[in-house]
Amino acid sequence: MTAAGSRIKRWVGSTAMVLVAVFLALWVAEFGLRLVLHGHLGTTAGNESEWHVPHPTRGWAHRPNAVFRMEKLAYSEVAHINSRGIRGPEFDQTPKPGITRILMVSDSGTFGSGVADDQTTAAQLQRILGNDKFEVINLSVAAYSTVQEYRWLIEDGLSYKPDLVLLGFAPSNDVQTNYYPLQKWFQREAKRPYAKLDAAGQLVIEDQQLNEALERRRTESRLKDRIYDLLVGDMVQKVIRQASQAVTGGRKTDPNIWIGWMMMDDFAMDYARKGRTREQYEQFWREGWQVTGALIKAMRDQSQAAGARFAMWGYVSKVQAEPESLGHLQRSLPKVKFDVAKPERELKALGKQLDIPVIEMLPAVQAAATKGDPKLYFSLGDEHMTAAGHRVVAETLASQLKTMGLLQAP
Repeated sequence: MTAAGSRIKRWVGSTAMVLVAVFLALWVAEFGLRLVLHGHLGTTAGNESEWHVPHPTRGWAHRPNAVFRMEKLAYSEVAHINSRGIRGPEFDQTPKPGITRILMVSDSGTFGSGVADDQTTAAQLQRILGNDKFEVINLSVAAYSTVQEYRWLIEDGLSYKPDLVLLGFAPSNDVQTNYYPLQKWFQREAKRPYAKLDAAGQLVIEDQQLNEALERRRTESRLKDRIYDLLVGDMVQKVIRQASQAVTGGRKTDPNIWIGWMMMDDFAMDYARKGRTREQYEQFWREGWQVTGALIKAMRDQSQAAGARFAMWGYVSKVQAEPESLGHLQRSLPKVKFDVAKPERELKALGKQLDIPVIEMLPAVQAAATKGDPKLYFSLGDEHMTAAGHRVVAETLASQLKTMGLLQAP
């Protein structure tokens, strides 16, 4: 063998040893993170690609009869999906005589990301109300927009003959993900149906981005993702993503979009990105809120036409509830004027306009968060509620539903 050949062979051998060492170090880190954060070495019992299936009108849906582990840096918990693709126990198509059926429609905040099946808002509300007269069904899916919630409600939810439909509105992302012009500035991947108003002011659902996303999923190879998953464990991937977002800002580079009109006293033009103007922000948020109002009105109309009452509440974000979280955000964005009570004010104004009862949630969650123990929200960068947070929401819902007379069958 020539000298050059020997050098190449040594270089290949050294490179292979380095790669093996890096591979082993990454998996040592993976198991170390699992032990330190979650107290176990087990891997996830199913991941998103296994418990989410493509859906032709909503983009994705729960895989029926799935069992999977929800795992982030802040939590590791197992969730069960029933045969109808809904989190929670099995139930009959038609409620039993004398039972008032409540249908909860929302996203991950009500689905219960990070908490056990019996600790979600729906499960705790069921315990508070009791099983003898009430049945609570959790028609919530992580990352759903109001458009997707509307479609699932009219496609399947109302066929379960609810007496009351409760919409959990997420002010931190629902408007952005309902309206495509805002979505383009909010997240990179447009993967869902979007809504707009036509020239006559009528609600129109657009499926172009949804169909393109479904086609990409059908045709694109996932070989690169599988290799990456083999080399880098799930927890290490989450650390890398979180570190990348902390350094680059991720999608959180323009507070006028990711915080936006829903929680700001005014647009902060010092942070405007890519030449965006005040007029653009005002137009897109005005139109996005109009579209969202039309969606909620359509949900109300469809629910009432099916014989059900309709009410809503606003999911309280970590920034709204925890002064320390708001303070941290304020220090990072000193020129933003926050108004954490604005989402509930706007939702109540919309409710008055549409004659929809709005359950006041913010004061109860703020009061409970001020006590500080137990914590209402997860740590390590996650903004979902803990079991204690879900309990506060369930207790507030139960109390106000009784006060407002919404628990009687219509």
